[in-house]
Amino acid sequence: MQPAAVILAFVVVGAVLTAWHTLRLGNFPGRTDYLMLMASGGWWAVSAFFDISASDPATKIFYAELAWYGIVTTPISWMLFMTAYIRGSDLPNAALHTGLAIAAGLVMLTIAMTNDVHHLVYVAITPAPTPAYPHQLHYEHGPVFFAAMIAIYFFMALTAVRTLRAAIRAPRVHRIQFIGLLVSAMVPWAANAAYNLAGIRVFGFDPTPLAYVLAPMIYGVLISRNQFLSLAPVAIGAVVAAHPDGILVVSGNGFIAEANAAMRAIFDGRQLVGQPFSELGATFGPADRASLFDGSELVHRWRRGDRVYEVRTMAVDAVRHSRSVAYVLRDITDYLRAQESLFVSTRLMEERLEANLRLQEQLHEMAHRDSLTGLHNRRILENISGRLIDTADAVGRSLVAVSLDLDHFKRLNDTYGHKAGDDALVAMAGVLARSLRPGEVAVRMGGEEFLVLMPNADIEEARARTEAWRAVIRAQPVATSQGAAEITFSAGISAYPDTAASFEQMLQQADKAVYAAKRAGRNRVVVARPPGELGDGRTRSA
Repeated sequence: MQPAAVILAFVVVGAVLTAWHTLRLGNFPGRTDYLMLMASGGWWAVSAFFDISASDPATKIFYAELAWYGIVTTPISWMLFMTAYIRGSDLPNAALHTGLAIAAGLVMLTIAMTNDVHHLVYVAITPAPTPAYPHQLHYEHGPVFFAAMIAIYFFMALTAVRTLRAAIRAPRVHRIQFIGLLVSAMVPWAANAAYNLAGIRVFGFDPTPLAYVLAPMIYGVLISRNQFLSLAPVAIGAVVAAHPDGILVVSGNGFIAEANAAMRAIFDGRQLVGQPFSELGATFGPADRASLFDGSELVHRWRRGDRVYEVRTMAVDAVRHSRSVAYVLRDITDYLRAQESLFVSTRLMEERLEANLRLQEQLHEMAHRDSLTGLHNRRILENISGRLIDTADAVGRSLVAVSLDLDHFKRLNDTYGHKAGDDALVAMAGVLARSLRPGEVAVRMGGEEFLVLMPNADIEEARARTEAWRAVIRAQPVATSQGAAEITFSAGISAYPDTAASFEQMLQQADKAVYAAKRAGRNRVVVARPPGELGDGRTRSA
């Protein structure tokens, strides 16, 4: 067996092992085209193996023509794989591209196998024996051969340029894998150019199929040592594909270049890649695209149906002066509903708190108000006594207390009924309430007893006002079923600090003055004297 045939046999075995190892890695960008590359390169290498091994010219020509399927599909599959891997995701309509590559290979195979009819691939085939390969043939190429070579060199050059750009732009931590990509892209191109342009052979045969199969074997080393097919581009592609937020990339010419599963779900599972962005009917595009390319990032909200999305818009790298935009859509519907629910709950809580406060105020008011007359009850004195005394000390003015007690109240109830008594109490309370000045307080102390506190007043003024009340209430008899009942009261006046040294003493003096008025014949006002003024603390009638 020829040494070249042995080498090709080992290459084919290595290609099969590399393909098997690749299948175990699972999915990665360009996986189908990578396997197509291995299959096409293997086809080419197997055809070359049988060509070299054969001695019959007809058999050698058959395998040389059979190799054309691999010669055409291998560089195309190489370009498709490299493009998908570098971009980090499968190409739009990847199945279509793979189908076109296979179709191109089959068309070229058909043309090559029918060369005897048209001689477009090989014009003439003549023996060209060498000591190492006595059965070698010389092929004079036709126009289709040169057209195929131009296409092959185009695909290989394009692949090398894209790989070089990826290597230059790759992060430092991933530089090794892109150098491996670049070297693997350059080896087949250099081998084929050396064979066709300079006639360089390896062991007497075209080294291109060997290079095309050896290059993926370099991948095999990178796969085993550096997890080549699971590094940055693949990882980023996997993250984008599985990301719960919708991600959409729109090229500068307005076509959708990338859309993950979450984005497709937003648009009812439609196939988005390759479609014009304008056909989506989406309104989340930026109003001012220029601001994006100044380093800005736009965030706004967009509604589709009953869902609300937070749209984050950012610029992507410019390619040939055609700038692309990426959109990230996050569904915030549930968040907004939770926020609204929280707002409603907070508002309800605030309303309940306000209602509780009002209730507390009402309860406090009820606790400090007399239900019959509407005046404060005696509980209010606990809250205001200290403040009134402090104010009197601060301003240097007296605090006057007027204590009033309706005369013959029990006889009024017994004679005319409790309704007449209640009417008398209400009438008395009305007289007091209507005459109060700012800061003054009227209190129903209980039964028929009332108290009026007058800050910033003096005894003579308080006595004059009390006499006025006495005249007013006497002029307002209570109507009963037995006729009008006259109302009178007895009153006692005391003042802090004029007659009393404390609030409690002031009230005690006012009560004693009331009793003095009662003893003196009722329907009168008595002013308390300071203790010791008359020697026995007696009061003075007015």
